[in-house]
Amino acid sequence: ASDEIIWHCKHYTGRGVMKHFASGEDLCKEMGIAVSTLEATHQQHFEASQKQAKDPEGGPFPAYPSGKAWDEPSGQTGVGKKFYHNVIDGSKVKTEPFYVAIITPVIHYC
Repeated sequence: ASDEIIWHCKHYTGRGVMKHFASGEDLCKEMGIAVSTLEATHQQHFEASQKQAKDPEGGPFPAYPSGKAWDEPSGQTGVGKKFYHNVIDGSKVKTEPFYVAIITPVIHYC
């Protein structure tokens, strides 16, 4: 997936707001989680993408901006994911390279 936006990945990695990991296994070590946890999450996402491709309006969750979605985590928020790009099967996570954005939580006052 990073091939499509490699300039951005290199730019933000150089500024310290993204990190590159040679593998999902390395990412999991950094996060302090089991590889199986990240594999399961990716597998769930992969399966939702396959269902969405096969039956775009048959999902049980409301989708953003309209329609129905199969993705449970986003669907439970009321804005289910409908469009998938560069999805990988959970079994590939351990050896796939990752660019990861570092997000800082902030409170925004209006």
